[in-house]
Amino acid sequence: MREMRQSGRVFTRCPAVVKVLNVDGAVPGYGSPRYGHTSDFSAGGMRLVLSDAIPPDATIEVTVVMLDPPATFRHQGRVRWCKDSTDDQKRFVGVEFSYSAPAVRQAWLQLLAERFPHAISKSTQFARDAGSIW
Repeated sequence: MREMRQSGRVFTRCPAVVKVLNVDGAVPGYGSPRYGHTSDFSAGGMRLVLSDAIPPDATIEVTVVMLDPPATFRHQGRVRWCKDSTDDQKRFVGVEFSYSAPAVRQAWLQLLAERFPHAISKSTQFARDAGSIW
């Protein structure tokens, strides 16, 4: 699979809560919180580890809790892919961010720039400075 990400990944496990906001077709537990964690994230999305599958193109809200430094980030995004992990009980879910409140977006990018500078590409840095990402 060709890498589509423009920014580097940060391989960090953080608690995450996911709510499915919109999806075509039936999804068990639609709208109920699903608990999992991040596997990795970048300026524009993340890979989640969940116990339930979420179909591609579903719109979700994901709340990520950073432990160091303590912070909570809420993003909306679109599920780009979902696949089984090597653990039969877990699913990997790839999410591309589509919206975050401006203050959340700015704090997310600032955290990446300060703590994980490899995760910010030149194009992301330019867009962040111009206020035009997502």
